Amino acid sequence: MFSMTYPKPDSSPDQPRTSHQVSTPSDISLIRTFVGGFVQGQVVLLANPHLRTEPLFNNSMQLLSKKEGLIATANLDAAPISMLVRETTTLAPLLHETLATHQFYPLAKAEADSCYLYRYCCAPEGYNLRCTTAKELWRISWGRGFGNRGGIPLDLIVWYQTPNGARASWQPLRGMDCEQGLLQIKILGGALWVNSSDWVVWARKETPIPTAQDLDPDRSRLYSRGRLPLNN
Repeated sequence: MFSMTYPKPDSSPDQPRTSHQVSTPSDISLIRTFVGGFVQGQVVLLANPHLRTEPLFNNSMQLLSKKEGLIATANLDAAPISMLVRETTTLAPLLHETLATHQFYPLAKAEADSCYLYRYCCAPEGYNLRCTTAKELWRISWGRGFGNRGGIPLDLIVWYQTPNGARASWQPLRGMDCEQGLLQIKILGGALWVNSSDWVVWARKETPIPTAQDLDPDRSRLYSRGRLPLNN
């Protein structure tokens, strides 16, 4: 909301008097406050020459730009709370970065509206959550050697959500292919088709810190035989 500051009375006749001074938030400050209110489930009213927030009838709010129109819609009425962010707006990167600091990630994409749906998400125990473009995930998963191992690989998992939100869960990443300009993310029982620049939420299994024996195979073999190496 606006913060009002009032100057102290000045008895000097040479000093002009002002009724009040109003400080307006910067774009970054306004967006951070907007996201902070959303995370806490509170509607905030803010404005500056470029941006403003507006409440909605269903205990939600919108972020609007003077130049670009609707930027984001925060839905606080239904649980879990969510935010729709327009993919094409110039403020999308800043909103993405700010939401990610609160562990809200783009879990689904509404193609018709070119919007990402942000919701709270955390990785399963033993995994580190990442949110990158599909192209980056493809680069990281390249050459994992699926055909040379048995069972289901669990080193990389991908968040999968149906368009209607009826199904949402972590799924093991079986592999990725490129076909007709799109990337295919293979999961159990199906696949996701995405553009290379689309956001993808995934997680990588934590790697245990190697011990000295792990780093020195010869030393490990000596220990396994019950003998210690001699120090010359």
